[in-house]
Amino acid sequence: MSHVSSLAICICTRHRAQDLRKALQSIADSPRRPDQVIVSDDGQDGRTSEAVVAEFPFAAYQRGPRIGLGANRNACLASVRTAFVCFIDDDVVLPPSFVPLAYRLCEVNAEKLPQPLVSGIEFKHVSSSECFRVEPHNADFWGYQRVKPAGELKAMVINAGIFPMELFRKAQFDPLLRYGSEEIDMIRHAASLGYRVEFEPELWVDHYPSPVNREEYASVVDASRMYTTAKDYLRYQKNVGRFLLFSMLAPPKLALALTRRYGFKGLLAATKACVLTVQYGIRSSL
Repeated sequence: MSHVSSLAICICTRHRAQDLRKALQSIADSPRRPDQVIVSDDGQDGRTSEAVVAEFPFAAYQRGPRIGLGANRNACLASVRTAFVCFIDDDVVLPPSFVPLAYRLCEVNAEKLPQPLVSGIEFKHVSSSECFRVEPHNADFWGYQRVKPAGELKAMVINAGIFPMELFRKAQFDPLLRYGSEEIDMIRHAASLGYRVEFEPELWVDHYPSPVNREEYASVVDASRMYTTAKDYLRYQKNVGRFLLFSMLAPPKLALALTRRYGFKGLLAATKACVLTVQYGIRSSL
């Protein structure tokens, strides 16, 4: 395979050894292997995950920076030597069709300038009997990805996505983001640099959301959403009025919604999210 259409798959993992084994096994079972498979481990003690990776000779193990998913994705990128890259979570399983189709898409897109990003879909298995089809949706004013694209696609399903590595010579994932919205922040950055997203529904994965780390991640998702939305308006769109309007309305909207749902605990969670959002903004010089 020519380097111009070579492919890496990166897996960011944290305390999910058994899920990681299933993800790697799905790659092992593929009729075609990626040129690189990189596992970057953000767990406190990497020995268990490292032992799992050792079962799969095609995969390379590395210790992550342990400060969050955005930084761990960047740590993966530092080891990538291919022209295209996919990211999957450690609780994702690839069907046999995924890697061969990804290669064909890389071949098609290798000659395009700029090379597009590609988003497929994921089937999210929330229980043994319940599964949702997840397609990319654009963000609304509040940053929620729930607007069905009528024109330009400005989001992607990262577990079923293909990125050209040339993008990451100009942009990196935001290292402040511990969890949530790091992929749409990257798409917004990419769009500001002239890249576009193409939708390919035949590119799909199965996602079996692990309960491990889930409570911790839930505590930061609202801050991630508000910070990246404000960042989009100010830094990428350069729309100061929209940034100010969002900054004034988003905190009370979140506080009202969470208080109605959870009472005082909801108000406390909203307050913490707003404080964290401001901290992100200060640290990033937003």
